Amino acid sequence: MMIQGDVLGTASDQEVRTYAGSRSVVDSSELKKASVRGVDDALQRVPGIKIFDETGTGALPQISVRGLYESRSGRIQALSDGIPLALAPYGQTGLSLFPVTMATVDRIDVVRGGAAVQYGPNNVGGVINFISKPIPREWETTLQEKLTFNAGGRQLWDNYVGTGGYLTDNFGLQLDLNTLGGEYGREHSETDVQNYRLRGQWNIDDDRDLSFGIQHYKADMDLAGALSVQDYKDDPRQSTRPLDRFEGDTNRVWGTYTQRLGAMGPFDSVEYSWTNFAHDSYRNFVVGLPFTPDGTAVTKQDGPRDFKVWGTEPRISATIDGDTVGQTWLLGARYVSEDIDYKVNRQRVATGVTTPFRDWKFDDDARAFYLSNAISLLDHRLTITPGVRYENARMDYADGITGFSRENKSEEWLPGLTVGYQATDAWFVYANAQKSLRPPQVTQIVKEGDVGAELAWNYDTGVRYTPWDGMRVDFNLYRIDFDDQISYNATTDRFNNLGSTRHQGFESEIFWTPQALPDLDLHASYAYLDAKQRNGTFKGNEVPYSSRNQFTVDGRYRFAEHWTYNLDGLYVSSAYTDAANSSDEDATASVGKLPAYWVWNTAIEREFELADKSVLTASAGISNLFNREYYFRGIDTSPWGRQPAPERSLTLGVNYRF
Repeated sequence: MMIQGDVLGTASDQEVRTYAGSRSVVDSSELKKASVRGVDDALQRVPGIKIFDETGTGALPQISVRGLYESRSGRIQALSDGIPLALAPYGQTGLSLFPVTMATVDRIDVVRGGAAVQYGPNNVGGVINFISKPIPREWETTLQEKLTFNAGGRQLWDNYVGTGGYLTDNFGLQLDLNTLGGEYGREHSETDVQNYRLRGQWNIDDDRDLSFGIQHYKADMDLAGALSVQDYKDDPRQSTRPLDRFEGDTNRVWGTYTQRLGAMGPFDSVEYSWTNFAHDSYRNFVVGLPFTPDGTAVTKQDGPRDFKVWGTEPRISATIDGDTVGQTWLLGARYVSEDIDYKVNRQRVATGVTTPFRDWKFDDDARAFYLSNAISLLDHRLTITPGVRYENARMDYADGITGFSRENKSEEWLPGLTVGYQATDAWFVYANAQKSLRPPQVTQIVKEGDVGAELAWNYDTGVRYTPWDGMRVDFNLYRIDFDDQISYNATTDRFNNLGSTRHQGFESEIFWTPQALPDLDLHASYAYLDAKQRNGTFKGNEVPYSSRNQFTVDGRYRFAEHWTYNLDGLYVSSAYTDAANSSDEDATASVGKLPAYWVWNTAIEREFELADKSVLTASAGISNLFNREYYFRGIDTSPWGRQPAPERSLTLGVNYRF
């Protein structure tokens, strides 16, 4: 077993196999398939993850983990190389601005249990870490062009230039330039995304190194929105919401200094790291009101929000390499400051008169401390890791229109225990229990009364079986008791910690490369979810948007030396969209059961190794191969009606690496 200071490590195959919790990795071979539209699309391979794809671009992901869902992926903790991606890691956990594009990602590490002590807050459903392509030792340049042909003759271009390598023996740089432009398959879908990033690695000496990065990201998109039932039946590619659009940008900077201190006192090795990050972000959704999909907008609303966030996190790990007992102590702390300006303006379409509707300002300060000790026994085959995390968040709110102000505080101790046992070379067994939290969101502290954090206990146990090279089977059981969920009480005009849900089920994956066909890779996964409301009027009903069954199957076959063919399928069962579990749609289609769907994708690529050792790869892929029509509901700024899922599309790509 591998014991290290960073709980997640680098998401290598060996680390995943001996991780004491549910964990999956979407590797680079999956991400580069021409049939994969975006990083959220690729995540559907992971059991327990459900995607509500409104654009097919990956620019505004809607991600649910184990039935935990909130608009704009508000119930997941998303990281980029370990750095928080949320606009405000405490006060605004949603990904309403998502500064990640697929061409810049090497693999995606999805941890659904066992990481709460080190990685918080908002870790009830786990952690998703988007890991960048490593800086190559030799200077290397990649030119990539992808063109997606969508329904109705609409096209989306994806351009990528990446160049980098080591300028000296110990200093490397990587520059990534990625843009998306065009339309994503429906009327009113113009898209312009720009992602520019520079990363560096400085290996100062044998014991010290510094990694750093700076990024500028900008997105400007028309949003086609939902349709009425009749409009959806007439033409799901049309748009009846001409005012809806999104814009946003962010400037991000981060760096991590690491120093290996060697042996100190009783410890055989000690390592210190210090991570700092900051971003200055803006995002705005413009929407027509009312939300009635086939109605005429009488009000144009815009919601500009500005975020200035910075954080610092020192961490030290210390290891004792005993002959019979080993220990790895991990001690860390984090401070995050958030300055949020939250405005809403409403303009009467008929008169053009604009009125400020909201002018809120939030100043948030959050402090966290964590301590764990990975104790290895039985010739390092058994590892027991007790740990605890302390969270203390203070949020100050001021209303620029009414003059009202208030302060909200929340603090919690979050214990955790993980156990991993390498029973044999083939069998690895694990179990963990941990307490997780999601702090109150800034929009939930604007009323009178105290609002505390949402709390959950997560239980996870499973096994990984690797009988031989080329075969692995993963199976896990889990339960999440999610209490103190914040809900609005219209009678008292307050937010209260009242909601309670229980999420339980099992997830399984199998990876198989037949010994008789070593060029064939097969993979399948199945997730069963039983998510129930545990209090209130609708106690015992299913949690909205949770699907009981989800199944994936995919295969990759390499043939004729340089050819690769991929085929994959996804099944998602039906789901209710309201607490009452209404089966039938109402007049505005704001409620009603979502249909189950099967979607198939296919792709083929050919690699050409050129004389100068450069590599040219040509690819073609079809997403939604059989053009399955299905829809979602309740998505953010267009919550009423049917939100059409992306129809069939063809993507052609070329990649030149030299």
